[in-house]
Amino acid sequence: MHSIFFGMKRAYQSSLRITRRIFKRLRLTAARFDLLYSLASTRRGERRQSDLRRRLGVTAPTVSRMVKSLVALGYVTRTPAPEDARQRYVTLTPEGRRRLWKARCVFIRSGWVQLAIDSALMGSDWLNFKRVFEWASSLEHFLDLFRHEYRDTGYIYYPWHPDD
Repeated sequence: MHSIFFGMKRAYQSSLRITRRIFKRLRLTAARFDLLYSLASTRRGERRQSDLRRRLGVTAPTVSRMVKSLVALGYVTRTPAPEDARQRYVTLTPEGRRRLWKARCVFIRSGWVQLAIDSALMGSDWLNFKRVFEWASSLEHFLDLFRHEYRDTGYIYYPWHPDD
């Protein structure tokens, strides 16, 4: 394996490791959070299951399992589409919206994740906000290049800086 691939893999696994305990207390996973976030980003909190598959960049059976577990938790409902019986609509429930809100408060609004990223990128120089912003923007740019070149199909947008 190439050292950059190994580094990206380890960074991803480390990000899951440091968030897993908190997600577990919220009865979520990183993947469930992504799915709920995708639903919440619509006006009605509803998407076709096939649209979720494309947005998350995963297979249909994966989305089906994720939705099934979220239905069991009471975070979403799944209903047949009236226009096409093969399609299903997945809708965020009030409990799912509350759960997503709690996770966003813990990870995003508290600034905890941003501090973790800033600290990892800059070490002891993490208070140099201009450099931190530049490094984070560069990292985002390079990760986007990788995703594009390797034809990643997921496209959920998470705003992270003041202009978004």
